[in-house]
Amino acid sequence: MKKKVLDSQFKWYLLYLSAYFGFIAGIVFGGMNQVSDVVISDTNYVADTDMAEVLEKMREDKGEEPLHEVYRDLPVIDVHSHSVDDVHRSETRNMDHTNSGIDVWEKYGIDKTVLFGDVSEPSAVWTDRLSWRYYQVYPDLIYPSFAGVPLEKGEGGLERVKENLEQGYLAVGELYVASTHSPSANVLWKGKHPYWGELPEIYQLLASYHAPVLLHIDPPEGVNINYLKAALRKNLDTIFIFAHANVYNSPDNLEPLLAEFDNLYIDFFAGFTKYNSKSSHKLTDFVPLIEKYPDRFFLGSDSGVEIGIDKAYQAMYEVIDRLTPQTAVRVAYQNYEQIIENQPPTETQKRTIKELVRELSLEGKTYRLNKRKANELIFSLQNQVKR
Repeated sequence: MKKKVLDSQFKWYLLYLSAYFGFIAGIVFGGMNQVSDVVISDTNYVADTDMAEVLEKMREDKGEEPLHEVYRDLPVIDVHSHSVDDVHRSETRNMDHTNSGIDVWEKYGIDKTVLFGDVSEPSAVWTDRLSWRYYQVYPDLIYPSFAGVPLEKGEGGLERVKENLEQGYLAVGELYVASTHSPSANVLWKGKHPYWGELPEIYQLLASYHAPVLLHIDPPEGVNINYLKAALRKNLDTIFIFAHANVYNSPDNLEPLLAEFDNLYIDFFAGFTKYNSKSSHKLTDFVPLIEKYPDRFFLGSDSGVEIGIDKAYQAMYEVIDRLTPQTAVRVAYQNYEQIIENQPPTETQKRTIKELVRELSLEGKTYRLNKRKANELIFSLQNQVKR
């Protein structure tokens, strides 16, 4: 009888322990689940459908002022800028005697700049860090990109791309995947063609992050284009941007590529076509192609190489002025903005936000974020921690 009583008591004791540990586990794992839900991915981009009508009004009111003043209220993104050194100089030295960096963006109404520096060589690692540094200071003006990536197999390029994308960089490039005639053709980390070395693995990785890659390809013909087609065909979910695709190139060469590959986008360097004496085309030659593929073109300054930054920005507005309002709005900013806003937050960003939320005792809050917004939240929370 005594044994039965003891057995019964022991069973009740086990049930009590089971309930107790279940309760504790519920608290712990419930808390973990709560923390895991701190960040909810939100990549629902909605374009401003009223902007085309606003642009029409700008044209109706157009007088004799420069085009960048006519379109002052139109958001414009420069998708190709090497000018991080200019920003750095203007931020660290007395540059009152000249316009540089951010002052030039303000002058020409450039709302966002995809910013990097050197390309496809070790020095680019440093300028990549600068682009991130100034992105932290000016997140409303800069989309950070990076180009310090060795492309040869076994050199760690894939790992560097993953690390930077996880950190929060929003774009990759300009990568010199093929170059013969460019002034920078001898950079150490350039590729031999657009599907060389670790590029196939890099392209696959980029698709998982929904991040764009800006490719320098010269000459834009022959074997280089054949390998570009292979890359496009085998990586349908990767966003490829053909850097300054109009340079030493024709609309007739670009049209078949755009027709065949929905994942190819064009960085249009209007300044070359308009102001470089080596150009064999006019801006009007490209307008029908842009109108045919209005969601596949962006505008880039290439930091005004060979013509100066002023002419590069002036030419961007001359393109805008020649397009229909709907196309102009997309090319000026909405096409690229959509790519940025569609990038989800990374696991590294999520972990960083969770840690900062705990440190600031902000548990219980939930944030709906894409990658860009996650970066900006991290910067804000880090500033709160420093106070």
